[in-house]
Amino acid sequence: MSAKLSLVLLVAVVAQAIFAQPLRNPFSATDTRSARSLWNRSTSERLIQEEALIFPGLLRREELEAGNPLATYAAMLDLEPQYRKSKIFAGIYPEIRFNFEEFLGFPMAGPRAMDLPMYQGKTSKETTIPTSYKPESAVKVIEREALKTQIVVYGEEHHLPQTRSLYEPLLRRLWQQGYRYLAAETFEDKVMSPDFKYPDYQSGYYVLDPVFASAIRVARDLGYKLIAYDTKERGPSGDSSFRDRTQGENIKRRTFDLDPQAKVFIIAGRGHASEEIAQDGWTPMASVLKRLTGINPLTVYAPTMSQRLAGEREDPLYRFATSRGLVKQPTIFVNRAERRLLGSSSFDAYIFWPRIEVEDGRANWMVRTLARRRVRIPAKLWSGRGMRLVQARREGEPASAIPIDQVIIEEPKDRKVLMLPPGRFWLRTIDRDSNVIAEAHVGVS
Repeated sequence: MSAKLSLVLLVAVVAQAIFAQPLRNPFSATDTRSARSLWNRSTSERLIQEEALIFPGLLRREELEAGNPLATYAAMLDLEPQYRKSKIFAGIYPEIRFNFEEFLGFPMAGPRAMDLPMYQGKTSKETTIPTSYKPESAVKVIEREALKTQIVVYGEEHHLPQTRSLYEPLLRRLWQQGYRYLAAETFEDKVMSPDFKYPDYQSGYYVLDPVFASAIRVARDLGYKLIAYDTKERGPSGDSSFRDRTQGENIKRRTFDLDPQAKVFIIAGRGHASEEIAQDGWTPMASVLKRLTGINPLTVYAPTMSQRLAGEREDPLYRFATSRGLVKQPTIFVNRAERRLLGSSSFDAYIFWPRIEVEDGRANWMVRTLARRRVRIPAKLWSGRGMRLVQARREGEPASAIPIDQVIIEEPKDRKVLMLPPGRFWLRTIDRDSNVIAEAHVGVS
């Protein structure tokens, strides 16, 4: 196989693994699909012809895998005019750029990504939440409801790191209830190896988000068994359910077939968490797993009830709840009298997210939900010029490990801070060419 064709196939596999369309209607999974159809044979042929550009997430790949996502991001910015004119990459480029900005600590990159045309659904005036539904802590509700099942399926929004901020507290609470498996759509098979010690740049695409990576460390520290369940196989032509069906089968084979009493926490992308079969016959992963195991899962959905750049593009229920100050923390609305959660036929419950406030260049949910401390960047780490990246890793972990936190700096007047949990960390500043400008060590109590 030629090197050129190998690159094309690699691009296709990566793209298929990364993208899934969101629910346009928050109460139906009908329109939820992966974007695999974007990558067909004709696309591959055109990619060969347009060899001047490669998939943007593969730029400066060696530097990325060695621990420098700034190298990839800076290369994207350099080539942005070409990508935006490309017939192949014009639609994908903004998503990948926002992904990297999310990974690099840009506090509003997620809402900006959700403002892309493909994520703009129809909106209407505020919709009243019935007074019988009261706001409760999402963590406490999930903890309570998880006692009734062996499966918790969490549908995250790939573009909103805020939707991952509950992973750490949930992993701790669910562990106390006997949950011992953490399965994630983004995981690569290497996370299941006995030698897996820390998340790195080959553990899974969305693991590049330090919030996600930190949750994996919590899971490992507690003793969870990590389960990869996605597939890179394309399946038969016209079989829209192949990927989800295979996902469900993989989870069952790697958990319940080995341990019938297993309790599994599953992190899925968007509508793959739906337990309802779509009208056109598409079977989301959660619905497949429900049928295969006979277990009714708790399904919670994180993307819909979240902030957008423009209020008119937000869900009517979300606008109602936030305008009345009902969402002070990640929230699920509960009707205690009828023992019902505010959800739909697709998902048991929707998580409502507080609006994002930015202080010192960072999102406040990292303090309120993750209990991170604001840590001033040591003066010597501000050395250098131009766009630099400050990274904080656990003491003892190598540069190839995903940082606990990282943030781009340019001028000292930025006054940005690191957001760190208690512990010991080694810090470094690097530039786009992977030159290490300065290092430091800090302890956070």
